Amino acid sequence: MSSLRYALPRIAVHWLVAALAVFLLLTGMLVLAELPNTAQKLGNLRIHMLLGGVVALLVAVRLILARRHPAPAAARPVRAGHVALNLLLLLLAFSGVMLAVQSGAFAAVFAGGALPEDFRQFMPRKVHGLAARALMALVALHVLAALWHHVVLRDGLLARMGLGRGKA
Repeated sequence: MSSLRYALPRIAVHWLVAALAVFLLLTGMLVLAELPNTAQKLGNLRIHMLLGGVVALLVAVRLILARRHPAPAAARPVRAGHVALNLLLLLLAFSGVMLAVQSGAFAAVFAGGALPEDFRQFMPRKVHGLAARALMALVALHVLAALWHHVVLRDGLLARMGLGRGKA
């Protein structure tokens, strides 16, 4: 494996976090926000909470892997963007936990309690919503930067991240 290529564990965690984060963003904004407080919402919230916890754990794994398998030299100048992505993911997990505790959603989802009429009345919901929008913007910039590397610079970035062949 070339020194320009990311370590396989980092690649795997990156794509898993990316897929889960996009799924959670889309379902949170397009499904959960619109569902009335029914059994269907409880089921969807359970999945959302569990997968949000998985993402938080994977971000911790990502940070450990970054220490054990440093990024290739070509990737080091973009650390700020990756730090921001990780921080936003952790903020989403934290605000989600705080919202679930404050609103009683943990009890509703896992022990048969009642959901609040409106989650927007809780401060962590505001933080969660703002962090989700910020993450969407940052993910869009991340994807655009990757496409810039692939199409304009042709520097093999996507190959370094496990997609395709190239200069990696």
